[in-house]
Amino acid sequence: MRLFQSKKGIIAFVGGLVAVVLIVIYIAFTVFFQSHFFFHTRINGVDCSGQTVAAVKERISEEMAIYKLTIEEKGGIQTLHGSDLGVEAEFDGTLEDVLKDQKGYAWIPSLFRQKNIEEDTLVKYDETKLDEVVGGLDFLQDETAQKPENAHVSDYIPGKGYEIVPEVEGNYIDPEKFKAALLTAIENLQTEFSVEKADCYEVPTVRSDDPQLTNLVAEMNKYLGITITYEAGGETEVVNGDKIHEWLKVGDNQTAELDEGKVAAFVGELGAKYNTSGKPKTLKTSWGPTVTVPGGNYGWLIDKDVEVAQLIADVKAGTDVTREPKWKQKAAGGFGATDYGNTYVEVNLTAQHLYFYKNGSLVIESDFVSGNVKLNRITHVGAYAIAYTQRNATLKGQDYATPVSYWMPFHNGEGLHDAWWRGDFGGAIYKTDGSHGCVNCPTATAKTIFENIKAGDAVLVYELPGTESPKAKDQSAGAEVTSAINAIGEVTTGSGSAISNARNKYNALSSGAKAYVKNYDTLTAAEEAFKHVNEPQPAQPEPAPTEPPQDTPVE
Repeated sequence: MRLFQSKKGIIAFVGGLVAVVLIVIYIAFTVFFQSHFFFHTRINGVDCSGQTVAAVKERISEEMAIYKLTIEEKGGIQTLHGSDLGVEAEFDGTLEDVLKDQKGYAWIPSLFRQKNIEEDTLVKYDETKLDEVVGGLDFLQDETAQKPENAHVSDYIPGKGYEIVPEVEGNYIDPEKFKAALLTAIENLQTEFSVEKADCYEVPTVRSDDPQLTNLVAEMNKYLGITITYEAGGETEVVNGDKIHEWLKVGDNQTAELDEGKVAAFVGELGAKYNTSGKPKTLKTSWGPTVTVPGGNYGWLIDKDVEVAQLIADVKAGTDVTREPKWKQKAAGGFGATDYGNTYVEVNLTAQHLYFYKNGSLVIESDFVSGNVKLNRITHVGAYAIAYTQRNATLKGQDYATPVSYWMPFHNGEGLHDAWWRGDFGGAIYKTDGSHGCVNCPTATAKTIFENIKAGDAVLVYELPGTESPKAKDQSAGAEVTSAINAIGEVTTGSGSAISNARNKYNALSSGAKAYVKNYDTLTAAEEAFKHVNEPQPAQPEPAPTEPPQDTPVE
């Protein structure tokens, strides 16, 4: 029992002694660290553990005197010396402030952790010298240094499509970023500096594993993988990746887009090949000669806007398609100069005669009256399509409103219709008494055409010199004589030559032409009047002389 009590006393004594020793040690180090830096303290890379401010200043000065910095870059290693940069210590009370702020009584944690302090005010350098040295570094002068390149979509590879071209890292150093990182290294008296670790190289921003780039290439190749086959009148036009790649572009959001302008240009090329609307037609006339019928609206015509939209939709759908182009209008035949087929109305303005063929067979032929030449209301030549057919229509203009039974328009208000008010057709009527531009037909003719024609059928309007009808020639000759008779005017002694001219022209007419001289009575009346104008007139008695009045004298 006594032994146990004795051992307890010893333990208590030892414990107390240890505590006293620890307290003394703590107090001693607390006092020590009032003027010395904590354990594991580094200032600007210099080990300052347990040293006074004066010792640290001396240490830093020594370090700066022999300071050199080894720069490691992809092309090799270069060394900068502090003396070349004007590096030297500059003490402005910063160390004293650091020591004061460390609080000596808190020295125990410094036993277990590193404390790194960076103070840029401790290092002074000559900025001019630094710029000269840095500006002269070989790797910054390398004009062959390769800039980085982003991973990107390759050019089109026929039969394969697109691939991702990997990024190029390059070895180009960003001068501004390099200088900023280098200054930090110098201020911290680092002895080694890695350009790569300091992140001074320009680097690609898009790499080959970029999800957006991967999706873009996949989408573009999807577009190229389809085939669109156009079928037009027994001909085919194939569109596949070899053509589609010309339309592809990368949008702002890195998605595949189709350049609508280039698609429209392709549809324009398609139209140049297959469109026949507005192009001249070749017609073997019923008169024998072959004529060229210019212009007009008849023929194949691709609806450009609709086709562009459909083509873009087909490509984006990613499915093979076989179809016709989107037609705005169609023709009856192929894609050549005879696209009108074998159902058409042949209108010869010179002869004032038409033929209507249906499925190659003549249905009817007839004289007609076209637009009034004298009033410049001509019927326009060209190849046109019947727009529609209408029964019992009223044709209206600025100065007329005329009901007709059979109306078949084909061009800007011009059309085929019955002209029930006319008693005669053909010949040269159209030159002075023609229509407002329409083709006036006998009622029976208009009815027959109306019952056999449909919207879209062709109307071929042309002129063919030399096919004037005998009737037209008679009418023209009769009209010339009619004008000569009208030119006589009031009969006087000087009217002889005009009367003789009119008589000679009339006598030279054929019997058919004489029928169109409607003022023949005017000629005979003028001849009779002219006889009497030249007869001598009986003498008239002279009137008896009269005495002039006499003035009454004034007284």
